[in-house]
Amino acid sequence: MNTASLRTLIRSRVVAEPSYARSFASSSRVYAAAKGKQAKGAKKEAESEALTIEHATSLLKAIEVASPSAAYEITITTKFTRGQAAPRGKISLPKDARAKAETVLVFASGKSVAAAKEAGAHYVGGEELIPDILESKIQPTKVICTPTLLPIVQQKLGKFLGPKGLMPAEKRGTVTMLVGPAVKQAQGTMNWKSDRFGVIRAPVARINWTAGEVMTNVKAFVTAVKEGTSSDGAEAAIGKKKPSSILQVFLSSRQGPGIRLLDAM
Repeated sequence: MNTASLRTLIRSRVVAEPSYARSFASSSRVYAAAKGKQAKGAKKEAESEALTIEHATSLLKAIEVASPSAAYEITITTKFTRGQAAPRGKISLPKDARAKAETVLVFASGKSVAAAKEAGAHYVGGEELIPDILESKIQPTKVICTPTLLPIVQQKLGKFLGPKGLMPAEKRGTVTMLVGPAVKQAQGTMNWKSDRFGVIRAPVARINWTAGEVMTNVKAFVTAVKEGTSSDGAEAAIGKKKPSSILQVFLSSRQGPGIRLLDAM
């Protein structure tokens, strides 16, 4: 068989694309286009005005159709003057919104070791843990220490843990003999802090949560910030409610805009 005949035979046996395959591809493109149009429409509506938490939640969920496990982020603007200490605090949200659980390390000895392990600490020990921390073999997100071991930790890890905000301190409740309750609290609490402009940002919920769960977490976070940033004034001195330093509250997502909330405060 010559070359021309061989080519003719190959062409005759090529199977044409089935009509159902073309139909499926066409349907997929129509579906993707509809989803994209829905997301764009939701984004345009979200940018137009301030909304209730429930409405903002539904719009951002429509925008994040491809990322159901993404986070809702809360942004709070506060009254802030230059030179003022940055507001900060911690909160245990009704439902944990963090993507990863805390990694808790406890410096302890004696009976405190067993208490820390029983409470669920990931790493428990004494001075022998320090080299692994410095070499980043152990990367804790929360560090607790008993008073007896604090001098060693301060001396050898102060410059390493301090800049990361992980250095144990009594005022934060991370220097204590009651390591069991401290571990439980560390696992369930989230730290928040404003930037130098008085703006606070934090993940507050997940896209695949119900509107009720999102609303509960948003209001709990706003209440914690309100209590942590309100200042004592003349009104407070005579028994009146402290004036709130919160100016505005926004809810956003990874791809969505920041939506000002009407009912967060």
